[in-house]
Amino acid sequence: MERDGFISYSHARDRELAQALQRGMHGLARPWTRRQVISVFRDTTSLSANHDLWSSILGELQRSRYFIYVASPEAAASRWVQKEIRFWLDNRSPDRILIAVGSGTVHWDPSAGDFDWSRTTALPRMLEGVFRAEPLWVDLAEVRRSRKYSLRQAEFRSAVAALAAPLHGRGKDELDSEDIRQRRIALRLLRGAVTVLSLLLVTSLAAGGYAWQKRGEALDRARVSASQALAAHSMELADGDPRKAAQFALYAEETEPTSESARALTRAMEANGGVARHLQGGLGAAASYTGSGGEAATEVAVSGDGSTLAYFSDLGGEAKRDLDVHVYDIRRGKAMRDLKGRWSQGGGALQLSADGRILMLEAPFNRIQIWDVRQAKLLRTITASAGEELARVYLHLHAYALSGDGRWVAATYRTPGDEKTLRLSVWNARTGERVEHLPVQGNPRLSFAADSGLLKVVDTSGAGLSTWDPGTRQWKDGGRLPNIPAEGRSIALAAGGTATALFGSTDKDAAELWDLSTGKRLASAMGSLQHAVLPPHGSGSVVAVAAQGKQVSLFDAELRRLRTLGSFGWPVKSVAASHDGQWVAAGSGDGAVSLFATDGAGVHRSLPNEGRLKAGELTVDGGVALRSGPEGTDLWTVSGGAGGLRKLGRISRTITRTKDMAIAATSDGSRVTVFEEGRFSSWDPRTGAQVGKEKAFAYRLASEQGLRLFHLPDDIHVVTAWDSGVLLIDTRTWRVKQVVLAEDGEYQQLVMSGDRKTLAAVDSTGRDVHVWRWSDGSRLEEVLTGVVLSSSRIRSTAVSHEGERLASVDIDGRISLLDIRSGKAVSSSVVLEPGLPDVVFSRDARTLAHAFTTDTRSGLEFWDARNGEQLGAWALGTAAPPSGAAEPSLQLASGSGSDVLTLDSGGTLLRRSLDIADWRAQLCRIVDDPLSKADHDRYLSDLTVDAPCRSWRAS
Repeated sequence: MERDGFISYSHARDRELAQALQRGMHGLARPWTRRQVISVFRDTTSLSANHDLWSSILGELQRSRYFIYVASPEAAASRWVQKEIRFWLDNRSPDRILIAVGSGTVHWDPSAGDFDWSRTTALPRMLEGVFRAEPLWVDLAEVRRSRKYSLRQAEFRSAVAALAAPLHGRGKDELDSEDIRQRRIALRLLRGAVTVLSLLLVTSLAAGGYAWQKRGEALDRARVSASQALAAHSMELADGDPRKAAQFALYAEETEPTSESARALTRAMEANGGVARHLQGGLGAAASYTGSGGEAATEVAVSGDGSTLAYFSDLGGEAKRDLDVHVYDIRRGKAMRDLKGRWSQGGGALQLSADGRILMLEAPFNRIQIWDVRQAKLLRTITASAGEELARVYLHLHAYALSGDGRWVAATYRTPGDEKTLRLSVWNARTGERVEHLPVQGNPRLSFAADSGLLKVVDTSGAGLSTWDPGTRQWKDGGRLPNIPAEGRSIALAAGGTATALFGSTDKDAAELWDLSTGKRLASAMGSLQHAVLPPHGSGSVVAVAAQGKQVSLFDAELRRLRTLGSFGWPVKSVAASHDGQWVAAGSGDGAVSLFATDGAGVHRSLPNEGRLKAGELTVDGGVALRSGPEGTDLWTVSGGAGGLRKLGRISRTITRTKDMAIAATSDGSRVTVFEEGRFSSWDPRTGAQVGKEKAFAYRLASEQGLRLFHLPDDIHVVTAWDSGVLLIDTRTWRVKQVVLAEDGEYQQLVMSGDRKTLAAVDSTGRDVHVWRWSDGSRLEEVLTGVVLSSSRIRSTAVSHEGERLASVDIDGRISLLDIRSGKAVSSSVVLEPGLPDVVFSRDARTLAHAFTTDTRSGLEFWDARNGEQLGAWALGTAAPPSGAAEPSLQLASGSGSDVLTLDSGGTLLRRSLDIADWRAQLCRIVDDPLSKADHDRYLSDLTVDAPCRSWRAS
């Protein structure tokens, strides 16, 4: 096929320009019915020393009518470009050479009839004296610098037209006119086609829009149904498998936010209240390899200082067995490098030094590996006995211990030929030297003392207690252990080497805690209690596995259950804890591994309460806490973050708490306004001094809820209500600036939004609701009135943070909810639990919380603030109020952000988030892996649902 042109260029310098020239010449003056009018060849492969490639280039040169040289210093220096030019000069006329200058310089000297080679850098010298007259050349240097390679750009179009005109056999202007004519033809045809298609489109869009609307409605229904199904399954799993409950709740909320998904999130938060991280999900089925007994080998270890967790688990058959030891940095919340160890089939010894730097791992056949955890390096392997020669080849170490400093390793084991006799050895972990070796009797358990490093050997079958000193390498007999019922029981020694032991329960016997040095039973408890971890110094909480072996619970020194940290779908195989009891790890028989925090792990956070404030010392609206004495009144307000209650200072006035007293603080706490005995006064709590003069008002108060007082956003004006009405008062002059609501003020319950911009007044008889917004003109403007909330008397009212919703509680404990923007009101079908009637909105106004106390329990219960449906409850563990107590046993207050604070009669201050977005983030912190393929196909096969924790991981 004949070519109209051949483009020669430097591949390193001018590839993009050459491509643009080829594309421009093919497109110029092209009829819309044809792909192209002319054919221009451009080599798209960088030349190499390939003879066949040059042959193909040579063939294209022979078929081409014009030679188009893209000029540049790099092209002029290219031996391949020179080779192509040489062929053209030897076989074709130089009159058919066209030049497009991309870079460098080209200067024609008319007097010499040749190029000025002292100033020309873009042409090779082989062109010297070749041309009889100045050849056609165009300057594309500026186009190349701007990279505007479009025929719509005048400079580029002009250059392309100049180069393409000889190839078409036309003049440049004629070619340009033809291009315009072809474009107009194509445009007219396009407009005609668009008109016809538009008519068809209108018809199809009408039908398609209807179909799309129905499809959208069907998809919406499908998403709601899938969300409800996921939420229902989450609720079913909450007690037995909190990890999966959280996973399903997150997917339910991601699929479609519903009341059911919010209820599932509420329950998942409660079920995972003690979880810091679900490190590994369980297989959910029996292990398949020989010798497993149907359960996966799962072991966990926590360093004494709580910095490090190590674990391993077999999650499947032989082909899928993961023999690494996984390490997790608890303080940083990140995985560390795995240890490429090989643990013994069915599990075995796993223990960390107190600082988490050294790990002891039982390898197959009674071998002990010592690892440097930080470097993920195997330091040495210690052989206890030739385990592969034992008649029962899978006999593990009988007992083991690693000293807190990682220096000493002790183990009891069996040897070939005498499997009935246990032997005890102690090794120097740093050198591998065995420093002690002797036969032992009975059922020994080993533990190194946390302080002295002494090895304590307890024969739990009753033979006795003995101690080995690594310094002197001497034994000391501690006497016998009479009357301890150890037969057939699990046994746990205190981690720090104290002589305390817990003997697990059996079908007939209770679990018992014993002091082995005195032979005295310290406590006992009925019910299932196994795999215990005792505090190192004999005091503090006991961590144990309870409830058919699937729950990890916290017990006190009397073995009374304090609370459940978490649950598993399969029985727990291993449990470990830090010496201070803050961090607890557990692994189950199907391979699940979880880390728990006994302080709540941030899901339910205890806050400092330095003043030991108690329930009843918060004001009615929870904005200020006060405690009066002979020398004055100390004041606190809610602080942000983990600060708890922030002390504002003390004022030199003793305040008596009555229904006729009210107090409010400015946003920065620098001023406090007090109304007491009919008089207003202003104070600086930082200095304790009164600011300005007092002002007396004549008033009458009939509200059972007491007087309410609020500062507005400018921190200058306050608002309150009594028989004169709802009043806006300037604290600088104590003048009434605005009568917001005339008369009937004595019956109005006032409530302010968290941002202090929305004020609501609810007639306590339930007849009417008024809502105002704070304006830029320092006035309150009414935005809603005439809504009836309840036929019963109102006891309590709350407004959401930004004033979107209002909630009230009547004397029957029924909640009414009002959407302030629309004026629509709904009532809940479930009444409040006993307790104070106060309720608090979440920051996003989606949920509503109420604190309750009964004789047996206390907690927070939640409602969907959009429709009044109950979402669930969280237990608080607050002590029951004493009979006849004058003060409440539990008070509720809004936190500084999306949190709610509870303060009980014992001074315990807890902060919990109410925002569902926070719940999602917190659940994603503890379990962020996606649903299994089987579960995804079951619930979401026809829907597109993103992984709910993807955005959280990205942030």
